[in-house]
This record gives sequence, C-alpha cells and structure tokens, in this order.
Amino acid sequence: MSVQAVFSLLPARRWLVGLLWCLLLPAWAGALPPAEGPVVLRVSGLIGNTNSPGVAEFDQAMLEALPRHEFTTHTPWTRGEHHYRGLLVRDLLALVQAGGRQVRITALNDFHANLPVALAERFPVLLATHQDGIRMRVRDKGPLWLLLPLKDVPELDTKQYHEVMVWQINRMEVY
Repeated sequence: MSVQAVFSLLPARRWLVGLLWCLLLPAWAGALPPAEGPVVLRVSGLIGNTNSPGVAEFDQAMLEALPRHEFTTHTPWTRGEHHYRGLLVRDLLALVQAGGRQVRITALNDFHANLPVALAERFPVLLATHQDGIRMRVRDKGPLWLLLPLKDVPELDTKQYHEVMVWQINRMEVY
C-alpha cells in the first residue's frame, strides 16, 4: 500500500502528522515528538532517539503514521489465514536508533519473549495493529501483536519462532 493510500485512511489531522513523520523522519536526530494520546508502546534500553527520559513513547497515531506493511498468514492461535497490517519492527528499531542485538518484547500481562534483532532485519517481522482490516483490541490480541510471515517463510513456522509472537504488546527493551 502506498504512503498516500495509508494517509487517505487517516483523519485530516493524523494525515498531516503522518506526512510530517515521513518527511522529517530521516532528519530527526534524537528527538521524537511527544505522544499526544494514550501511550500504547514504550521502547527503552539501548536506544538513541527518545521523547521521554530514556524512553521512546508512542501513541496509536504515531504508530499508524509510520510506514505500513502487510501480509497474509496463519498462526497457531487462529483458524485459517488472516490479513495483518502494521509496522515493521526493523523500521521502529531504526527510528529509535536501537543499538542492541536482542529486543525483549513484553505484553500487558508481563509475558515476554526475546526477539533477535538479526531476525527482524532479515524477515518482515510485523507489529500488527490490524487483522482483516479491523484495528485489533486488547481482547483480539491487540493493540500490537508481533507476527512472523509463517505462510511466506515456512522455516519460521516452528515452536521456536512461535514463542516470539507475543500479543498485547506494550513494551520493548533493546539490549
């Protein structure tokens, strides 16, 4: 989906914020804009770009304004294939200027798993915000669900990789 198509789906104010994100993203050197809405994701650890002391905080609009990616896949926890849309972990890590080799992905209930940064760089690891065109709520494994393209990359369809597919994500720590 093109950037223009993504922004056409957002209300006018968010469209403008998204456009500014795309234009200014490469120019930011250590200063993310502050989250205006409720914070849905906090990224900490070995990062160089923050908007709060030692942390990069993102509200839903900030995440929605980042470049979008999508794929269709199955998971061990859903029936059949579903279409997922969200942002790539590697794009988020680049934005926060991550310097580590691992990312601890933590859910609302404190369940966590470690994602190797190399995996996120090699494959399109998705922080999904939408399933089948509908924004995921907490009861639907949202607001963020880390997904791997199991259908497109069958070697990822193993218990080892299933364990990193955390849902209801609210924190990430780079180390």
